[in-house]
Amino acid sequence: MNKLKYILLFFSLCALACYFAFCSLPSARPLAVPKTQPNDRVLLLPLDSRPVCGAMVQKLGRLAAIDVIVPPKALLDNYQQPAAKEKLLVWLEANAPAYPYGIVSADLLLHGGLLQSRQRTASFQEQTRLADALQQLWRRSQSPQTIFSVIPRLLVSDELLPDRWYQYHLMRYSQLLDMTEINNDPYFTRRLLDYQQRIPSPVLEKYLKLYEQSQSFNSLLLAKLCGAAPSNGLPAVVIGQDDASPLGLPHRNALRLENLIERHGWQNQARLTYGADEIAALLLARRYLQTGNWQPKINLQYADPSSEFKYMPYMAVSVNAALRSQAQLLGAQLVDDLQDADIICYINCGDDNSRPGAAQVENLQKLLRSGKPVALIDASANFAEEELLLPQLLAHDAPLNRLAAYAGWNTFSNSSGTALAQAVIFSGRLRQLRSAHASERQLLALYAANLRFSAERIVEDYFYQKRLHPWLRPYLESFGVTPTALTLENKPQVEARIQTRLSLDAWLLLHRNLGRTPFFQTGSAAYYLRDLTVGARLPWNRIFEVDLNVGVQIGKGVSTS
Repeated sequence: MNKLKYILLFFSLCALACYFAFCSLPSARPLAVPKTQPNDRVLLLPLDSRPVCGAMVQKLGRLAAIDVIVPPKALLDNYQQPAAKEKLLVWLEANAPAYPYGIVSADLLLHGGLLQSRQRTASFQEQTRLADALQQLWRRSQSPQTIFSVIPRLLVSDELLPDRWYQYHLMRYSQLLDMTEINNDPYFTRRLLDYQQRIPSPVLEKYLKLYEQSQSFNSLLLAKLCGAAPSNGLPAVVIGQDDASPLGLPHRNALRLENLIERHGWQNQARLTYGADEIAALLLARRYLQTGNWQPKINLQYADPSSEFKYMPYMAVSVNAALRSQAQLLGAQLVDDLQDADIICYINCGDDNSRPGAAQVENLQKLLRSGKPVALIDASANFAEEELLLPQLLAHDAPLNRLAAYAGWNTFSNSSGTALAQAVIFSGRLRQLRSAHASERQLLALYAANLRFSAERIVEDYFYQKRLHPWLRPYLESFGVTPTALTLENKPQVEARIQTRLSLDAWLLLHRNLGRTPFFQTGSAAYYLRDLTVGARLPWNRIFEVDLNVGVQIGKGVSTS
């Protein structure tokens, strides 16, 4: 018995020694950090009720000192339940004039949300009524709005039967139809007709009508708003391409809209971009840059030089083309000279042939030591952990708390748009505060808010999407739980498991990385992250996305510089 007692004591002492050696945080006394007071207001009708479309934009707004107002939750969609479209339009018409700027999703007003836009075709009367209402809103209101609309994704029918059985056939038909119109090749025509015969007529007709309606409505928006919109430096209409490919009906629609914009000379009032969920974040950042009268210069650095020309999954264009499009939408300038840049954007696009390692870690650390704000876009072709740079950064103790921005979620455009928006907002605010000779506490508040946003992205994009979610799906299925149709009985249990796991991940992230080095320091003081808490819930009855709220506690210690 005494022997067992000594063995347990030995292992306890070893565990305690390991904690102090690898997980203990530097000494720092807790410090209350002031909140930034907003100096601008923006009205947002999000693409749908998912946190990335609304809550995340509000958090970016707080970083930019912008109060972002969204409609009452009761009016928004809830997974399969569409939003209250008519009530939302009334709410918009009543509230838009009171705000200096509005970001408005046309899909929310026309269909009731992004998911619903893939499942229903709006009549021409519905399209015309909404386009007329938005035009009248422009004319009555002195404050500008940007209306954004999304071309449906290439694979649109994964929620419906029997449509989902013909997903591959519809995709190939879509691509071949585009190729046939471009090349007029007999071989492609034969293949097109072959796929056409394999798809039931009602399914094919529904698919084609969806793109006909999208083309019709977006053309209406351009015609009615580009002429009515005042010239104020903000686009009247932004049209995004949801998950697509270089060829297909989405590309066909986008090409026709580009020709329409060019033919009428609407280039200053309309923009086409690649993506959907991140559009509101980019428009918020553009509004911030416009009010601050600043055009940031961004230098692109690739973890692998070949990444510049890659076509990542669900992207219609190459990595470089997507970044250039988003920089243009922001109102930023891309520069080749690192020394001329205000912001450095480091891009990792891991795949089967390119996985980051120690060399990429050293490259990023060198950029961080340059003193310029560095944003990391961490993409994975197979949505796999081993293709990301973040695990390597954690393994090599790279100071993640010095990143100006981080994003590694879902598709490349989602990640790049989020990281670029965060980076330009943080860099712009830092520039403003320094030029105004702001106090140390004001600078601390900005750095702390930005770290909180980055920590939330790391926990969601890496720990949830790349680590927990791939395990959770088969785990639930093994117990007969459908991950895309949680019930009132099993959803709380799933949320509790997610909460427990992410809380542990956040603790480890804090003690092994984010809290071990100062995230901001002056000549005499160093500021550390002392605590990182996570609140996690599922916004919809599925596990595809998680609603996170990260809390931080800051401590003040002695400067190490």
